[in-house]
Amino acid sequence: MQDQAEALAKSGVNVSVVGAIPISFKCIFKNRFLKFGAFEYEKNGVKVRLFLYPSIPKLKFLNQLVRAKINKRLLTNHNNEQKIDAIHVHNSTAANAALFMKQKFDIPYVVTEHSTAYARGLVSQKEVKSYEPVYQNASYRIAVSKEFCKMLQDIFQLEFNYVPNVVNTEYFVPIKKEKEQLFKFINIGYLDTKKNQILLIKAFAKAFSGNENIKLSILGGGPEHQNLQKEITNLNMQEQIKLFGFAKREKVLEELQNSDAFVLSSKYETFGVVVIEAMSCGLPVIATKCGGPESIVESEYLGVLIENDNLEGLLNAMQTMYKNREIYSVENIREYVVDNFSQQAIAEKILKIYKSIKNKEVLKFRQLEK
Repeated sequence: MQDQAEALAKSGVNVSVVGAIPISFKCIFKNRFLKFGAFEYEKNGVKVRLFLYPSIPKLKFLNQLVRAKINKRLLTNHNNEQKIDAIHVHNSTAANAALFMKQKFDIPYVVTEHSTAYARGLVSQKEVKSYEPVYQNASYRIAVSKEFCKMLQDIFQLEFNYVPNVVNTEYFVPIKKEKEQLFKFINIGYLDTKKNQILLIKAFAKAFSGNENIKLSILGGGPEHQNLQKEITNLNMQEQIKLFGFAKREKVLEELQNSDAFVLSSKYETFGVVVIEAMSCGLPVIATKCGGPESIVESEYLGVLIENDNLEGLLNAMQTMYKNREIYSVENIREYVVDNFSQQAIAEKILKIYKSIKNKEVLKFRQLEK
């Protein structure tokens, strides 16, 4: 959560990001990744200390034990160098070290949960049991959407509080565009079945086939790239739908600024950072009710929420947004994001939490990397 750490640093918090990062064998072979061990650097006022190590395939619990041991050592070393006032851990899978620090040094900790694994049914009862002590001993429990809070409360029988993810509104800004006939929808995300871009392609083709004034851009890489390209070709939509593949942050910004509406077709999202990045650029949003967007698109003047995995609902929403695009104000959409998801807005929420558990004006703080 580098963006959140940077937001806190701007607010005067002495914050570091610390964490053990497992690297899969697939990543090692595909990218010829051979750099392991300790890495330290500073970025935008945040000190970062990471330890990269290869994870062992199909040995999830062993990998978690290794990760916990490294995290405990990293945090203990940090505390020896400069006393830690509190720890903010992102995801329960990395939280054992925070529990250890509380038990050994009486350091309180906050947990923010991001993982879609709960919504996808990928967390076993055994894992839930193992995470219970982490959540029970946390001074504050956070989930990144209201729907996710409800889900975790049902699972753990504990209170979770909604604090959304952050967007850099100083980077994701709208540009002044000339009015033109061309209308561009955009989707950004990893190309896999969970993101459900195949549904988006089918719905767009059914809604706009033959109207070359309406385009769809899909940015991102992933295992579904070939299948998606095949579907585009089969539907004869090569002139209207473009797969960009993996895109750097600068390209993402450029494409958002030159688009007219953002579409999220995911089956599961605990939040949806790409949604608030698009809205920060002034774009209205069409999104499935997949867990995260329900906490973001709270007004008809921000966009449209549709039922999950619903082709007719998606194509109707795109047609309606295209026909009624004048009702969406770039300025109002961006103002909503600045007020609710900017670095300043989220830093203020997090700082109130930190002060409530430590009652100090200035905190030396460590964030445990997810």
